[in-house]
Amino acid sequence: MEEGGWFEYTQNWEAAGDDLAWPILAVAVRTDSELIYTGDSSGQLTTYTLNAPGEALDRQTSIKCAQAPVRRILPLQSSCAFVQTDDIVQVVADSGLRQCKWETSLNDAFVGAAISTNGTEAFVCTSAGSGTLLDLETEKIARRATVEASACAVQFTREVMLGTADGMLAVRDPRAAFSIVQSATVCSGAVSDMAVRDHNVYVCGGQQHTVQIYDVRKLAQPVRAVECDGQPTRLWAAESNLWISHEEGFVDTRSFASECQTMGTAYVEPELQDYAFISAFAAAPSERMALVADTTGVLYVWADCEEPLLSTGCVPDVQIGLNDMGQCWAAGADTLSFDDEHISLSCVDIPHAHEPLLSCMDADVEYDVGRPVSYVDAGVLSSLKMMDNVGYAPNPRKARRNQQPFGAHNWRFKWRDGVKDDDRELTQGRSKFLSQQRRYGHTPHASGRSKAALAQRAAEGNVPKHLQLMQIEYSRFGVEDFDFSLYNTTKWSGLEGNISNTYANALLQVLYFSPEFRQLTLSHCATNCPDANCLTCQLGLLFRMLGTAQGASCHATQLLQVLAQRPEATALGLLEDSHGNVMITYAVLAQRLMRFVLEQASNECRRLEIDSTNQQPRIVERVFGVTQQSTTECPVCHAANSRESHVFAIDLESPLSVGSSSGLAAVLAGGSASVRRAESMARNGRNQKVGFLELVSSSLVRHDTQRAWCASCKKFQLLNTEKRVSNMPEAYLALNFPPLSSTLDSASAASSPLLNASTSAAKSAAAENAGSWQMTLPTAFALQMSDSEMQALPVDEMEGNRAQSRFDLVAIVSSIRDTRRGPEHLVVHVRDPNDSAAWLLFNDFLVQRVSEESATVFNDWWRTPSIAVYAKAESQSLQGAIQTIAHYHPYKISTRILTVPRSTLDSQQQSATAGMSQRWNSNRSSSNGRMRNAAVP
Repeated sequence: MEEGGWFEYTQNWEAAGDDLAWPILAVAVRTDSELIYTGDSSGQLTTYTLNAPGEALDRQTSIKCAQAPVRRILPLQSSCAFVQTDDIVQVVADSGLRQCKWETSLNDAFVGAAISTNGTEAFVCTSAGSGTLLDLETEKIARRATVEASACAVQFTREVMLGTADGMLAVRDPRAAFSIVQSATVCSGAVSDMAVRDHNVYVCGGQQHTVQIYDVRKLAQPVRAVECDGQPTRLWAAESNLWISHEEGFVDTRSFASECQTMGTAYVEPELQDYAFISAFAAAPSERMALVADTTGVLYVWADCEEPLLSTGCVPDVQIGLNDMGQCWAAGADTLSFDDEHISLSCVDIPHAHEPLLSCMDADVEYDVGRPVSYVDAGVLSSLKMMDNVGYAPNPRKARRNQQPFGAHNWRFKWRDGVKDDDRELTQGRSKFLSQQRRYGHTPHASGRSKAALAQRAAEGNVPKHLQLMQIEYSRFGVEDFDFSLYNTTKWSGLEGNISNTYANALLQVLYFSPEFRQLTLSHCATNCPDANCLTCQLGLLFRMLGTAQGASCHATQLLQVLAQRPEATALGLLEDSHGNVMITYAVLAQRLMRFVLEQASNECRRLEIDSTNQQPRIVERVFGVTQQSTTECPVCHAANSRESHVFAIDLESPLSVGSSSGLAAVLAGGSASVRRAESMARNGRNQKVGFLELVSSSLVRHDTQRAWCASCKKFQLLNTEKRVSNMPEAYLALNFPPLSSTLDSASAASSPLLNASTSAAKSAAAENAGSWQMTLPTAFALQMSDSEMQALPVDEMEGNRAQSRFDLVAIVSSIRDTRRGPEHLVVHVRDPNDSAAWLLFNDFLVQRVSEESATVFNDWWRTPSIAVYAKAESQSLQGAIQTIAHYHPYKISTRILTVPRSTLDSQQQSATAGMSQRWNSNRSSSNGRMRNAAVP
């Protein structure tokens, strides 16, 4: 063999049975690894790696990806390949798993496919003239278009180029709805193949023995023609040569340096069997190897050296180990001790690994990760217009051209600098990982913090450890090694918070500890619900999990995924973005989510109604809803409109607006304050500091003035609107606390004892401008209905008449603003159902028993109330309706193991059904038509 000469490296032949092999129709080589793809006419996709010269290739994977022949294989960058058959195009991973697929109609077939330059899009066309642009990142169809029905060759750069059976080359622009930009007749017959390099396109076809070169910017005339020794059938443009496969059975090259006028050094001519011809061809990206397949199923591998490389970025195989600095690098792994904690589990002998793994991070280098990205201005997003998957909006001119600020420069100091997470206070000194507990034992270590020290720490303005944001930590053995039992010693289960939208965990715990609502969701699960994305069904399954977990940690992943699929939730802004951030505070978001969940449950639980002709509200509205009468009156023509609705929560007014007498001034200034309330308070001398019960009473009857259209006056007027709670709640009363203004000062806070200006020296710099609540929620109060007006009274003022009802505090959702460790998060305090004097704290998966004072007292700047739920002391009528629904829709799970053959079970079931029908008829006749349940033994 001469130096630099090409020779046959090896042959490979895979028999499918009876010493026969399927013809290989597609061959491809990866650009970033030593992997070879082949696809045959039976739909089999096989991957190989090189072996020694003269030896067969090492087969890595082999899968049946379709029933039709594999026509084209296009490698992608993410260790997968795009495979085209006659009826399916799909993305298949190198491991053999199918990631996504798209199918065509019965009488249509895929005839061409191409991948964009960046590898994120694919264009496919069918024999019927249908073109489809596929987004490989989102696995969705981006656009459809009508193209040439006779397309037989496809290329995809910035434009889509289609070669047809009648010799025409059409260039279509995907940015202009795939309209034809240029077209020209390039050969006398069908276009066999095309190749693109820079702005030149190389075309072969028909019976011509030339390769035509066209400038894609102007297809009127060919730039030049390349004379060939045979009839070219396949082309491939490499970095320095144009590879040409000929029908006569040989492959040669033309150098781009000489504008394809001189022959290259590569020449491949395998010895084909009789009546065989070349069916597939591919050249390695390194141009050191060529692969030729024929119709007998033989793969010929030619090379120019004894140790060739397929891809340009590969090095000879190495093993992963540790170097002298303790880092994961290329070294022998046979002497490593995997019991050493300082050795990563990624130090395993992985074949064909050519670079250090991502887990090999230098301990002495500070990696700038976790920095929050900047967001597009809300005004820009509101004026955004989409056109061909590109958004256009006017420039607000708030930043410099082509520059995007990162936001706060001290983001790392704001959240994590100087903060040491010490969980010994919560875990009694034990390790939080099960592997370390088994290794070192369960002996607790002294935490070094007494209760007095913790109380002093809370008094100084620091957030206590049990109220901080709980995070699941991962050891070398994964999340299963995390000991959740250290954070929960009760029989009540918490919810994990390591997924998106887990701010809803606090609200889900409130709904779970509402027995009436919990029973409704379980009864709904017993019905035949036709909705696959039913939110109430997911609530029932979650409540069942929480009820049977016995203190084990649970998660609401399925429920939150169903919530994310609701378009209403996206429109209401109830979902976090991809970075886990929201546009408003979590305290307000929890209030909106509660309304949304209860409204959905009210609609989905309509099938549980026993008497559909009853004029009472829906069953969920009876549990959490209150009746509100809304009246709108025009002060000019005195025309009034009234309507009745049900709301699931009462929005409390701000203590500043209740205690202020500047309502008239606000209206004159264009606001919507309450003139009636301001005048009434001024006459009654109530322009003083307001307590919590006065705040509740003022929120039950709300007067607003707003400019709206009057149908009687036929013009806009300042209409007076009154919203009044007309009926007593039957089960629960939910109160939503208003968000405090960030500009609250000491003078404003002095007008209400419920507020406290943020002037404490213990607050951090990030919270100096945020006000706080200073109050103690009453554990119980009474609602009194007199003269169609409802009023909140202390419990000691109850007179025992029927117009008064007692409501006890059962749950409090609070917002924790721990600005040193991270963003805002929610916790919930729930009254223990088994002990009315005890309270439970739920902070994601942390569950603790706490005192009543810690739940009801708000005097810290970092804790603000969001939702308070009060339960009615007596609700016999509602309890009867809930028990009736549970009687007709019992939630049961069968625990019997079916070990009897199916035929025997069918006969037993038929006999049991017949017996049940007889007992049902006898019970029905004996009870004068009254329905009874008949259970199958």
